Amino acid sequence: MKGKATVGSVFKRTRTTPMPTILKFQNGKLAAVSKDATQFCHLLRKREGKSSAKVAMVTANDQIYLGELDRGEGDALTDMYICVRNKLSDKVRIIPIEQATLTNHIYKTIEQKPLPQLTAEHTKAVLMKKFGGRKAARFAANQESNKVHIDVLKNDLENTIAESELHGDDEEISNKEHNYNLLRPKFNKDAKKIDEIYDVYDVVPAELLERLDEESKVVYSTPINKLPLQSEYLCSCIKSIQDCTPTPEGFLHIKLIIYMDSLMNLLKSHQRSLKTMELSGITEKVETDIRTRFSDPNSSKPFSRTSYSSEKALCYFIVLAFLISENFTVDANLLSQELCVSKKKLLKLAHIASAHAAPNSNFLTLRLPSKMTALSSGFSRKSKK
Repeated sequence: MKGKATVGSVFKRTRTTPMPTILKFQNGKLAAVSKDATQFCHLLRKREGKSSAKVAMVTANDQIYLGELDRGEGDALTDMYICVRNKLSDKVRIIPIEQATLTNHIYKTIEQKPLPQLTAEHTKAVLMKKFGGRKAARFAANQESNKVHIDVLKNDLENTIAESELHGDDEEISNKEHNYNLLRPKFNKDAKKIDEIYDVYDVVPAELLERLDEESKVVYSTPINKLPLQSEYLCSCIKSIQDCTPTPEGFLHIKLIIYMDSLMNLLKSHQRSLKTMELSGITEKVETDIRTRFSDPNSSKPFSRTSYSSEKALCYFIVLAFLISENFTVDANLLSQELCVSKKKLLKLAHIASAHAAPNSNFLTLRLPSKMTALSSGFSRKSKK
């Protein structure tokens, strides 16, 4: 401003009269917004207990900027004014102002949740795993997996001791039975007849079977070559049902075959997650039940497919094969070929399901649990906890 100007008027600072506000943006300026976007400035009052303060808020698109107003009243030595000069009259008006430093709301959120302080050792391990070479990352991962929390280990040992005192000498036997019961469907170990060993509704839920009525009728009336089934074994089972007069038992067997087809797709797939795996080409109704029942409950990731999932699915498939067969007998070689598993593994899982093949015979037969020999202790691998 060249020359001198005369003070024309001075406005007094009051508590009620709104005053101009200078907004300063921390670490730069207001973020650029699109031409169609609208920017708004709001004046709010924040109350904390008995005290209150004015807050300026600017919104632009999805960004929000906040900051308390500073009127200079708390400082007796300073007071903020601006001078507005009229070029024609060469007079100035002295106007009191407020000012606020605005911060993006995201910084407020970060300040409320401070980052954890990492130890130098942990920081080094994180950097090695993320930016180090293959050997460095493997070394850091091994070091981390070898660490043991003393309190957790102590609690595990105390729980183990308490359980051993409670169960005594029968602990090993009960653990084996528990592991096998996780793989096979619920069965009656005191059954006196073969048809009393398994209840079909313990293998496949009754509610699910009821919802498959329409699908079973469609499968019955559809030619075999038009069904989305890849298994010759399951196709032959359906063909034998179609060649006979429709009966409630026949439609029940078709529903079980639909379930068996999903189990076979699970066994043949190489995916490690059941969540994205397509299990049935006939209906999605069975997929939800299979994902829930056959995913590993001890895995850190939901719907994980592990060796536990495969062994359980194979055991259920064997039981269902007995339920849809005549005289509770199936061909072990045929199942081994259809399920793409070794005959040795198939026979061991059939043993868990209370089935046995006679010497020099390829046919598995369901037997009463009371007549089965003791199960091998080293067969089923325990899931990691």
